[in-house]
Amino acid sequence: MAQNPPNHRICTIPGKVGSGGLFYEHLSNFSGFAPLPSICLQITILSLVPHLLHGILSRFHQPLLVSQILGGILASPWILGYPFLKLKNVRPMGITYFVFAPEGFQVLDMLAQFSSMFFMFKVGVQMDPKILKRAGWRTYIIGFCCILCSYISGVQLSHRFKNYRVPGLEGFPTSARIVNLFGMICFPVIAYVLNDLAILNSELGHLAVQIAMVADFLHMSEKFTTLYLHVTADGNPTQALTVASLLSGTLIYIFLIVRPAALWIVKNTPEGRPVNDIYISLLMISVPLCSLASEYCGLNGTVGAFFLGLAIPDGPPLGSALVHKLRIVTVFFMPLHMGIIGYRTDIHKVHFSYLWRVLLIIFSCILGKIIGLFLPAVLLGVSARNSLLLGLIMNFKGIVEVSILSTWLDLKYQRDIVIASNTIMVLTLVVLVAVITPAVKYLYDPSSKYLTYKGRSILQLNENKSDFPVLACVHSQDDIPGIIRLLEATNPTKLHPLTIYVLHLIELVGRSTPLFISHPLRKRASTLNPTKSERIINVFQQFQNRYQNLVTVHPFSSICPYASMHNDICTLSVDKKTALTIFPFCWQDNSNRSLKTLLQNLLRRSPCSVGILVNCNNYQGHSARFQGQSTRFLPDMPYRVMVLFFGGPDDREALAFAMNMIRNPSVFVTLVRFRGPASLPSDGVIDYYNDVERHEFLDDELVDNFRVNVNAMFDETLIYREVEVKDGAETIWAIRSLPADFDLMVVGRQQITNPNIISGLEPNWDDCEELGAVGNLVTSPDFGGESSILIIHQSLG
Repeated sequence: MAQNPPNHRICTIPGKVGSGGLFYEHLSNFSGFAPLPSICLQITILSLVPHLLHGILSRFHQPLLVSQILGGILASPWILGYPFLKLKNVRPMGITYFVFAPEGFQVLDMLAQFSSMFFMFKVGVQMDPKILKRAGWRTYIIGFCCILCSYISGVQLSHRFKNYRVPGLEGFPTSARIVNLFGMICFPVIAYVLNDLAILNSELGHLAVQIAMVADFLHMSEKFTTLYLHVTADGNPTQALTVASLLSGTLIYIFLIVRPAALWIVKNTPEGRPVNDIYISLLMISVPLCSLASEYCGLNGTVGAFFLGLAIPDGPPLGSALVHKLRIVTVFFMPLHMGIIGYRTDIHKVHFSYLWRVLLIIFSCILGKIIGLFLPAVLLGVSARNSLLLGLIMNFKGIVEVSILSTWLDLKYQRDIVIASNTIMVLTLVVLVAVITPAVKYLYDPSSKYLTYKGRSILQLNENKSDFPVLACVHSQDDIPGIIRLLEATNPTKLHPLTIYVLHLIELVGRSTPLFISHPLRKRASTLNPTKSERIINVFQQFQNRYQNLVTVHPFSSICPYASMHNDICTLSVDKKTALTIFPFCWQDNSNRSLKTLLQNLLRRSPCSVGILVNCNNYQGHSARFQGQSTRFLPDMPYRVMVLFFGGPDDREALAFAMNMIRNPSVFVTLVRFRGPASLPSDGVIDYYNDVERHEFLDDELVDNFRVNVNAMFDETLIYREVEVKDGAETIWAIRSLPADFDLMVVGRQQITNPNIISGLEPNWDDCEELGAVGNLVTSPDFGGESSILIIHQSLG
């Protein structure tokens, strides 16, 4: 008669959350910190050490991911696990055991897994499924071939090792998991790394984003179908029906309840106003609810959170609000995954007898992905260089792959074997990212497209008597009045028409995909709930209507990160062959490092001259008139312009711009030339290969041209003055003594002909270096001017 097995009961004593103090616990009973101080110390170490490493590795163009995983490896048992404390009747303890005690590490692991659920929700919010509609058939072919070749090459090689068995790993699908991890293409990871490399909105970046989205969609469709069939096939019909009903109910809740509600929230939130916190809270509560439903279906909990995020419209106001609320998850909690996966590596447990087999499968997936993308891309018209770079970019790995590795460590197989297998994959992932990231940064420079372009300058336009193409960058409506007044002063005519390319600069917030939009110019202005871009377009449309056949406006919008926004500006400048890019300088955003970096990148790479417009006037009244559909932009009163001329290419370009205004009878131009001690040779012979003498000759030639116009006008619309100064102190005194009754001051950004007369004016640490020495002086509050300042930088071309 069969005996019933004995019943065993295991009693555990619940541990206390707090601690009695480090020096109040007896060492013989010490088993690590209590949960609360333990997790505080663990988070501190896993956050601080990677940032210290990143301070060193960032010099070698290494991403933060590498530093975060290496930080976890440094804290792993096989590095810091050596016992440093050995006392009688006390268990030996190393640093790893002292800080990452097994009893407290579970709390940290659970926190990281819970944060991954909200991270995948954030990823879904930032994704724009409409890209799949906009992507052409070529993109689908390239993405399909890329992921298919990667899987085929990995599966074929792993099939050759099917007879090989690792002791203790029977039944564990090592090869399948390796192929799945290194064969997949994750769109959020690709977009994040491209943004980090500042090439997200480049030509290569746009193509890479579309291919990654298509490949990720195909991969997720395949995995979702496989997992669903696996779940329903293993159970009985009742269980399968229950799972199918629960899954269908979850999808109905997401796309038929949450999606319409999210669209309603977006529609009923006034532009510029924050989303109601109640709506944000309700959506946050839905995240664990959908994750719970996907767990009950046998899927990973992050799947439900991801599909919930897809139902939320990306971008402002709702998408950007959710991304902002979840910033702490991305910045603080999700990096714990990197540290945990690095901590769980143990090189001592790796079976070197199968190490080379695992590496071969990994590299076959990588090589298959590169070849599978390279061949169809070249056949479909992509250059060989860009096709190779796309293949490398598709092998980027990031936080999503690390989260997958973290879930595999919890599988119920022999612990040492699972750790050994994951150790190989983690170290290979780190090496892969550490090599590919700087390689792409070194091999691809988006600015090479327009650095070789010989840009047009204002001087060249004046000599050719052609039209005046201008690219006007706009941050907000406050920038419009100053730009309009500046452009109208150029007095467009039939012989000298004005073409304006208006580019609305919008920071990429709440979405992963950059956009470059060409807006159609309607015959009538939009008046029914216009967006910010539509209001800007309406103002310039009125300007065009006032100057019919003399002014042509072409509006665009650039939605991308500030770090790479200069690519859109420079590309548009090259395509439209503009001679001047007007960039408003925002005093209220002076502390915003992103805007300063954008301006600095534009000054270094612009293919045409750049005019930095500093609006010191109070234009609030004019802005209100523009919003009120006014048709008169410049009052019928004199517009006084003063040009400060020191010498050099920037000053010549500034004077050339001012000479464009001479044709306007309402514009009064005053040229003030600052001269130092004579530097030309007494015999009057110019050494044209000497930079200083050559620039002085060109300065004199242009100023003489202006003086000819002065003598020909016989009125006060043109005034020429010379001021002799010896050093920077006299220059400051001379500028302060100038009359202040002018509307616009035009200066060059750099003065290179007479450096002695601006000595001591160099920008300090708290000044704006991008404005130049004289620009910082005339825009400083101490100067006391209320006019607008236009600081012109001539591109070397």
